[in-house]
Amino acid sequence: MDAIVNPGNWLYIAALTTVMLAQAALIVTLTNRSMTAAISGLRGELRGEIGELRGDVGAQIARLDGKVEAFRGEVEGRFAALDQRLIVMDKRIDNLDRDVAALVKKAMD
Repeated sequence: MDAIVNPGNWLYIAALTTVMLAQAALIVTLTNRSMTAAISGLRGELRGEIGELRGDVGAQIARLDGKVEAFRGEVEGRFAALDQRLIVMDKRIDNLDRDVAALVKKAMD
């Protein structure tokens, strides 16, 4: 019983407990700092990757816009050519109607 009541033993136990709690607090703190640093690093890498991806997508969209505008110009050009052809055909049909009417009139006389 004397060993338990001896104040030196209590001080030894208290010192040991304090050291163990300090080690636990230190380990938790260092772990938290390491995790925070790792997460911050990943966050930076992800921001970089997202920025690069945003640039790539923007470039591809710009390229696609250029292709769409070129296609639109080509289609508009073809419609303009088709309109001209239809105007010429409309004039020919009008002339053909006039000629047929004249032939029918001549045939009936």
